[in-house]
Amino acid sequence: MEVMFHMSTGLAGRITIREVAADAGLSISTVSRALTGARVVAPDIVERVRKSANRLGYRADSVARSLRTQRTDTLGLVIPDITNPFFPALVQAIEHAARTQGQSVLIVDADNDPQVERAALYTLLDRRVDAVLISPAHATESLEALAETARVVPTIQVDRVIDEALPWVRVNQSQPIDEIVGRLRSGGREHFAFVGQSSTMATSFEREGAFATLMENAFPEQSLRVVRGTLTAASADVAVQQIMRDWPETDAIICANDIIAVRVLQELRSSMQRRNVAVSGFDDTLIAEAMGLTSVRQPVDALASAALAAASGVPGVSLHVELFSTVIFRTSTS
Repeated sequence: MEVMFHMSTGLAGRITIREVAADAGLSISTVSRALTGARVVAPDIVERVRKSANRLGYRADSVARSLRTQRTDTLGLVIPDITNPFFPALVQAIEHAARTQGQSVLIVDADNDPQVERAALYTLLDRRVDAVLISPAHATESLEALAETARVVPTIQVDRVIDEALPWVRVNQSQPIDEIVGRLRSGGREHFAFVGQSSTMATSFEREGAFATLMENAFPEQSLRVVRGTLTAASADVAVQQIMRDWPETDAIICANDIIAVRVLQELRSSMQRRNVAVSGFDDTLIAEAMGLTSVRQPVDALASAALAAASGVPGVSLHVELFSTVIFRTSTS
């Protein structure tokens, strides 16, 4: 097999800034300022340099630039579970926001494992990322590695917050539950249950806590109806069966996310009881819309923008940002 290589001009095939300067008829320093934006350069000169760079196929040497500036224009993003539909949406929003700022993102899925997460954080630090955005996998076991990372680079907790002292950007979890319960109470429902996940998952724990506080204030005479499960269909079946066995009067179930909610809804619809029980979820994923599931739409784009702003290190940018959601009511709660 014959293999052919094409060698363009410039050292090792790379077009240099010297060649761009020669093509544009300008000094190397002027071209450098025009390309980097380090100093103000007349717009016509910038356009002239841009045309020469494009014509020659010039690409900036990112390694050399990072040695000069001590920045790589790269962010690390660690998420706990890529199979959870909320996180691909968050990844997309963060990548888009970073791209508009000329930054790239290295993404790691921790697979809900604090040890995998720790190794990922060390790898990102080895890659000299400028900052780390992380949604921690575990409420306690992620603390040490999170603190270690924060001592090296700006580290922003996104969505899941396990250390209040470090920077965070999150969504208020009480507001949407208050809104859902208020709407359902106005429709005559009075017996609410909550299906959550492990208490080691920060957002699920916060939602459960918000639900418990609201129930204690609104229905002090009722027992608290809370069941914790997993994302499996079998777990949802068990949760529904337990709720209907222990609290048969239940007429509304609030779930910690859409995956659980859809499976709870399916189990209720296939159950022999076939009772009219309202069901709601969180994250407003595509499956929620397809199933007519009432869900909480989180401000993912605003979450991403606030996280990148916090990671920028610019003085005056808030390092603790709380955002609010929108409840999308559908037929599952009608």
